[in-house]
Amino acid sequence: MGQLRIRVWARVLLGVLMGLVLTLSWVSGVGLAESPDQSAMLSAPSSSNTNDPPVLPYAYARVVTHNVLVYETTGITPVRSLGAGYVWVSLAHSRPITLNEQAWYVINENEYVRADQLSPFTPSTFQGITLTDTPVQPFAWLVFDMWASAAPGVPAGSGAPLFKRYTLVTIFEEQPVGDRFWYRIGPDQWLEQGNLGIVKPIARPQEIGPNDQWIEINLYEQTLAAYEGDRMVYATLVSSGLPYWQTPPGLFRVWVKVQQGKMSGRDGYPDYYYLEDVPWTLYFNGPVALHGAYWHDKFGLRHSHGCVNLTPKDALWLFNWATPVTSRYNYTLATEENPGTWVWVHE
Repeated sequence: MGQLRIRVWARVLLGVLMGLVLTLSWVSGVGLAESPDQSAMLSAPSSSNTNDPPVLPYAYARVVTHNVLVYETTGITPVRSLGAGYVWVSLAHSRPITLNEQAWYVINENEYVRADQLSPFTPSTFQGITLTDTPVQPFAWLVFDMWASAAPGVPAGSGAPLFKRYTLVTIFEEQPVGDRFWYRIGPDQWLEQGNLGIVKPIARPQEIGPNDQWIEINLYEQTLAAYEGDRMVYATLVSSGLPYWQTPPGLFRVWVKVQQGKMSGRDGYPDYYYLEDVPWTLYFNGPVALHGAYWHDKFGLRHSHGCVNLTPKDALWLFNWATPVTSRYNYTLATEENPGTWVWVHE
């Protein structure tokens, strides 16, 4: 979710265990048939089958009532409250239990919350794509359901093909109309740029070596691409910071990896948030991080307090791929001998 406050960052630096431990499946676009070689380069990861077991260790729920009481034993002894704000908890079991004719969720060991005060949520099942080679043409995902137009700048006609959100398409041609671009994704199929999250191969910054791993985050397109030297190996959609909490651009390196942990911020403000067991986090710019987000399905759109949100499956893939090489502990600090992956954030 958003940017961690300094107190949370300090906990990581001090070595306090933060605790950090999916995918409308990739759907090939109609336009891919026009370029079979490109289509062969793009593939859904093998774990993207919607019948696969979930990658997350918990179920999750949003707290829908302010100052919810947490009980040590169901309905008898309150031990704390969950506060007011955007609060999410992890559930020991996906289904509530019934005790004394009341439904309860177990959120931690010996901690119970009334079931009617929580709203369970199913995390996004979207996942990006692995690539066998850097694609020769740009590609994109739809970020809204959209009917294709027969020509640039004209409304979609009757019987126009509908492309669903998260559909993957290849871009064969672009054409400006006014101050906007339109992209051809198939024969007589054009989409306006605001409906797409586009990935284009890009040269690595000069500071990055020819054999280095690096991550490109395109804030305008809300996309991420992972590279090994000059070869793109993975790409996906992200959600970076909202206008008031924009993700800072620049060239950074991952300085710590955390498998799962709590995140919170904006204490005392209306936009206070508290998120339990945020998975697979890569801190790269102080408290700004790449991490899994189980609480929304708005990838391809800005939606955070400054961090870069990934779907759980994308976060797991990136966590396993990026350096520093993960230790057996919950967190792994980068060192000179075990440096972190480069992260380039740009518009």
